[in-house]
Amino acid sequence: MQRLRNIRAIAKKDLTQLIRYPTWMISLTIWPLIFPMIYILTGVVMAGSNGGGFKDFDKVAGTDNFSAFIVVGVMVWMWVNSVMWSFGTSLRDEQTRGTLESNWLCPINRFDMLIGGAMVSIVMGFFVVFVSFIEYRLLYGIKFTGNVLEWIIVFLSLIPGVYGFGTMFASLVLWAKETGATVQLVRGIITIFCGISFPIMIMPQWMQNVANALPFTFGISAARKIMIQNLGLVGARDDILMCLLIGFIYLVMGRLCFMAVEKKVRDSGSLERF
Repeated sequence: MQRLRNIRAIAKKDLTQLIRYPTWMISLTIWPLIFPMIYILTGVVMAGSNGGGFKDFDKVAGTDNFSAFIVVGVMVWMWVNSVMWSFGTSLRDEQTRGTLESNWLCPINRFDMLIGGAMVSIVMGFFVVFVSFIEYRLLYGIKFTGNVLEWIIVFLSLIPGVYGFGTMFASLVLWAKETGATVQLVRGIITIFCGISFPIMIMPQWMQNVANALPFTFGISAARKIMIQNLGLVGARDDILMCLLIGFIYLVMGRLCFMAVEKKVRDSGSLERF
């Protein structure tokens, strides 16, 4: 019960800061509109003047609606990115404010600080999804299938993997004091390997093996099966289960990393260093 109160207090503090400085909404409103346009326009050009490329796309992707295929991949990527970024760098934000050391001295479980921040990152993530749905439906003319409950289940299945990577980033803050380069690297890996704008089956086998080791690959696939192929939870069941399984593996790895790094900074007394 005490841990729940700690988590709630931290979440309330972060949510207050989020509402007090709402300029983050501007970028999270513009990016969903612009980002998929790059891939869509590229796809139109590469399909050829007679549209022959669309037929080949249908054979490997299972849908001829390549615009919907892309925007769903981009939507999931932006949700993962916003949640993972804010969650993984929450300790860095505390460090730059000069409050990390004092918070670290509080007699609470340090991992609760991450969990409290994670609650707010989910709010930001679902704000991105909500804005994306509206923009893609009204401006891109995308017709999504399935229902809201199925969509929510898909995004919730991504949480273990997102928090696993986020906890590793938080560990890097304590150890290396900076996570910017690592976050950018992971962003690039997700963009390339997880099939945001193309089916992973067109990649070389070794790249497919890397893709299948990432939970987001299966999360994106499940989202497409529900939101554009209308296969429902039954059709996306295997992808959702694999997303959860691999995600929990990364979550355990992240927790172990955090415990090891927490002990290291406690023994070395390096928490105050930048």
